[in-house]
Parts: sequence; structure tokens; C-alpha cells
Amino acid sequence: MSSNPYHPPQNIPVETAVLVQPDRRSRPVRALGRWTLICCMSAAPSFFWGCALHRNFEHVVGMIGGILLFVLGYTVVECTHYYQQIITRPHMQRTALIGYGTRILISVVFPVGLAVDMMTGVLSVAIVENVSPMNSVEVSEMGASATAFTVFLTTVVQGVLLNMMLFGYMVCVYGVLRVLARVRDRVRDRKREFAFD
Repeated sequence: MSSNPYHPPQNIPVETAVLVQPDRRSRPVRALGRWTLICCMSAAPSFFWGCALHRNFEHVVGMIGGILLFVLGYTVVECTHYYQQIITRPHMQRTALIGYGTRILISVVFPVGLAVDMMTGVLSVAIVENVSPMNSVEVSEMGASATAFTVFLTTVVQGVLLNMMLFGYMVCVYGVLRVLARVRDRVRDRKREFAFD
């Protein structure tokens, strides 16, 4: 061993860093679990209200089918490259968290969630009755399968209406976040100007 204190050591430990690649195979599974939880919690008041009106097994299957359609739809959208580009933009992820968090909170607060879902449910029933080629007499004559399809269609229409309301709310949240970010940037710039003065 050299006595020179400035002599470099003979054995220099080399640290190797391993770049961890995200597991793309687990993304659909995580997305499916996330949207199953969000959609089931959001649909709980409507499902409760629907079960009070339609107690037959076929009706329940129709409602569950409508909820699963949204779960699968959101999962497919999240797994696209276009979604990944959008969600990484400034304020988008926070907007989504606030939007869906508010939706779940409204569903948990029982009277509020039930009132919102009841209004959209009544509107959905009216839309399906006016648009559907099957009227109530034909539905009763065709049996449970037609009724299950009508309940499924009503669930989908109600989900679309609720999502339209949610997206409108999220647009407002996004606008507020952008305004707050601009105000924060201006305040920070003014503080810097005063600091240099």
C-alpha cells in the first residue's frame, strides 16, 4: 500500500445502478382494480335505488352489466398511450383526483349521493322509455330478458349522464387550478423582484 495520501486507492468500488422498467403487464390489472373500486363506489347509491325498484335477478344482472361496461371502458381508456399523454400534463392528474374523489365522497354521503343519482335515474328512465323501440307493454310480454336489457340500457344512460356532469365539474376544477397556478407564479415572481431590490 502506498504511503502517498494523494495516491488513488487500488480498488475502487463500482456501483451499478439498475434501471427499473415499469411492468407494462401489470398496468391493465391495476387499472381494472382501480376502476372497479371507483365505479362500484360511485354506482352504490344508484344500485341501491335500482334494487329497491327492480328486485328480480335479471334486473340486478342488467345493472351489474351496465356498471361493468363502465369499468371495462375506463380500464381500456387508461391503458392507451393517448391517456398517458393527457394525464401527465400539468394539473390533469390533480384534476382527476379531485373529480373522482368528489364523486366517491358524494356517493358515501348517503342523502347527497342518493339525491343526485335519483335525479339522473328518473331522467334516464324517461330517455330510455322515449328512445327505446320497446314500450312497457312489449317489455312485459317479452319477459325478463327484455326487461333486463332495458335496465341495462337505463344504467348505461344514467352512467353517461353522471359522467357528463362529472366531466363538467372537472373542467371547472381544471380552470381553477390553472388560475391558482398563475397567481402563485406571479406572487413568486414579485417576491423575487423584491428580493433583488
